[in-house]
Amino acid sequence: MPKLQGLPTLQPHPMKTLRILLASSLLLLASSAPAALPPPSSAFLAQYEQIRAALAADNLPAAQAAAKTLPEAGAIAASPSLSDARKAFKTLSAQAVALARGQPGFFVAHCSMFPGGGADWVQTTWQISNPYWGKSMPRCGEFVK
Repeated sequence: MPKLQGLPTLQPHPMKTLRILLASSLLLLASSAPAALPPPSSAFLAQYEQIRAALAADNLPAAQAAAKTLPEAGAIAASPSLSDARKAFKTLSAQAVALARGQPGFFVAHCSMFPGGGADWVQTTWQISNPYWGKSMPRCGEFVK
């Protein structure tokens, strides 16, 4: 720092500098974190996860029961077969992906082998658990960035 004629050179106190850097870092982290999901979205995703887990386990009655509490999942609740429930789940998944993308604790996955160009889904674990193929191909798919 150049010294001006007749004026003392001021040096910032090291603790003050540290506090300023810490506060700036915290503000940066807070501003880059995704906003918390509102309660209706959290509730939707919780019910969606129950349906997803049931389909991944080939458990149609459990998927239907979980779907009955979600107005958007009426087609799954009324599905006569796992195949029909999985087709309806693809539509429900579009809404879940839109809500969960970028949220902590939710992972978007994709299965390119599902008929009709593949399908996405949301899950809460880091191990692929494919709701579209269930027990026949439980690890088919990959996480989407």
